[in-house]
Amino acid sequence: MQGGTVTTRMIDGIARITLESRPGNALDAATRRALDTALTELEANLQGDDAPRGVVLTGANAVFSVGLDLRELDLAGDPAGADLGALCRRLERLPIPVVAALPGSAIGGGAELALAAHYRLAVGEARFGLPDIVLGLPPGAGGGQRLAALCGADAALDLLLRGRPVTAQVAREVGLLDGIVESDLLGSAHALAAQLAAAGIRPRPVAGRRERMEDGADWLAKVRQRRTSVAQAPLRSAARIIDSIEAALLLPAGAALRFERTAHADAIADPQFMALRHIYFAERRISGTLLERGQSGTEPTALGRGLLAALTRGNETLSGVRRLAAMVAQGARLLAAGRVTRSADIDALAVHGLGWSRLTGGPFYEARQEGLGPLIERMQFWAKEDPVFDVPPLLRAATETDDDIDAALRRGRAEAVRTG
Repeated sequence: MQGGTVTTRMIDGIARITLESRPGNALDAATRRALDTALTELEANLQGDDAPRGVVLTGANAVFSVGLDLRELDLAGDPAGADLGALCRRLERLPIPVVAALPGSAIGGGAELALAAHYRLAVGEARFGLPDIVLGLPPGAGGGQRLAALCGADAALDLLLRGRPVTAQVAREVGLLDGIVESDLLGSAHALAAQLAAAGIRPRPVAGRRERMEDGADWLAKVRQRRTSVAQAPLRSAARIIDSIEAALLLPAGAALRFERTAHADAIADPQFMALRHIYFAERRISGTLLERGQSGTEPTALGRGLLAALTRGNETLSGVRRLAAMVAQGARLLAAGRVTRSADIDALAVHGLGWSRLTGGPFYEARQEGLGPLIERMQFWAKEDPVFDVPPLLRAATETDDDIDAALRRGRAEAVRTG
């Protein structure tokens, strides 16, 4: 059976469902719809002599899945794209064993999908992670609940609050993987599914497993410790994640899944998410001549540091609002001079080179949220005492046409080409 980005093959009574969406098998709307179709067809054929006895869920391209397409992250619950949380719930409720075979990394929504399987096997090079906190989010498809059920509160909170993927070996040690396979991953997964089916072992959904929750007092103590440690943290998603792990113990599985889903939806509506997503994309779109990944993280290149020197005059301004105004003015001058391509480049450079908070989205993003018009009015007053606040023509053009600065820049360049 073919589903576009998802294919299903029957091999000796085992249904092999493969994610096939290059390069990373992202769970975009089309792939979620195809997976929804594959599960519907599978469910419709569970009766009769030719009924599948088990399922192997895997990914092509030497990866399991890198998760949701972040460009449509706030649309992940759109019925047109099939809700990932609902797909995970359907997968784990199948009455036949489901084995996830990870030929490579399972990240974000990809990890959540793997956690919904009844068993997980992976190659040694695979990595496993839920980095949602980087975007100011708790998991959105039940990943936190299933993570906690498999590895306990402490390990789950470590993985969720740090947001860094772990190796297959670490994932195996904490209970997320049932085995690491050095060769013939699919053959091993197929054999496991067939063996479980032959033994008549009825699969249990991961959500709702309570083996790790026998010591409720210890679980709650771990939650209290983490809650205290993030009490002063500006990132609100940390508290939402901790609340969700507490809910795993205190609520029935279905209610706990809904609790986490609501926490995810609340976080998507939070301005912190929009700012963090803006910076996430800014970092990936900026030219490698300005920003690069080094051993100590992302840092400006020599050319980027030169641009930062031009921004320093603005960054040294003491007042909150004045600092923002000066940075935007200096940045607009760099944009008009063609030294950077888009305002988001300035945002990324400010975050990585000038200590600007990621939670603001950078100076230009912050200015748009505050409103360029009121900011320019203040700049005109401050310019009497300091020329750094002189309003660049590009900023004036943006406010006069009620445009963002990038649109004003594109319009100005098109006009210059038209008039020669």
